[in-house]
Amino acid sequence: MKKPRFADSPITIVPTKHEFTTVEAAHYLNVSRPFIIKEIETGKLKHRMVGTHRRIAYQDLEEYKRKMLGLQEKALQQLADNAQDLGLGY
Repeated sequence: MKKPRFADSPITIVPTKHEFTTVEAAHYLNVSRPFIIKEIETGKLKHRMVGTHRRIAYQDLEEYKRKMLGLQEKALQQLADNAQDLGLGY
């Protein structure tokens, strides 16, 4: 019998209006805080300022995550295609 696709997947419940600090966003994406700051400063990750602090909406963080995963999958597929073209046996 085939297991359901999400049987072993963790579930996270986050209020839709929740905002992350840059530290929380970095932990959520498993990247460094300086990387989050760089992505904010280059305009790749939406945020708002609360005084001198940056806040990132959960929905914006999820949108960024989906976009980055899509780009990663595309890059991996290109690498696999290149390996096939070169006859590397991957």
